[in-house]
Amino acid sequence: LESLCFFIETAMTREKEKKHLQNLSYVDSLTYAQNRNHFNEYLKKNRCKELHFVGVIYLDLNGLKKANDTLGHSAGDELICAAANCMKFAFASYGKIYRIGGDEFVVLIQESVSNIDSILQVFDATIHDWHGKYSNSISVSYGVVKSTEQSFDSIHSVSKLADERMYKSKSEYYNISDNDRRRSHNE
Repeated sequence: LESLCFFIETAMTREKEKKHLQNLSYVDSLTYAQNRNHFNEYLKKNRCKELHFVGVIYLDLNGLKKANDTLGHSAGDELICAAANCMKFAFASYGKIYRIGGDEFVVLIQESVSNIDSILQVFDATIHDWHGKYSNSISVSYGVVKSTEQSFDSIHSVSKLADERMYKSKSEYYNISDNDRRRSHNE
């Protein structure tokens, strides 16, 4: 009986460890948002299913390279974490936040909301009010797709459209700010 209890306890410990490692493989270690692996898993699982979301938001930090180059990588990390925290504040109760690249995020709004625009206003205000140790401000471009806009055939088509809108927003930001991110900072 004692060896059976030991066997069961060992098996339970291994299962807990396995679940813990799996959870770690889905979490970004810098921001504690869900990571690209988890997002890709979501896309794979929902490739052919009915779309279960209210909206998709693709987000990208503006000026991260400049912050890294002029203020150091600690400043860049601060901006990435700040953006993630602002997203959590505004979006976490409505859906999932994924860090899918260095300074790129996706938010899947899954809970019914009366108006995504009001959530975006909360996000914009949170970003606007943020001040950090290394930088006084943060700027984020984003593209939003609402599930009611049109009939989408897949989560991939929604994601693609949100990504395109984010890049358009980013391009507009750099045109208005007269700070072309593609130019070398040595010019």
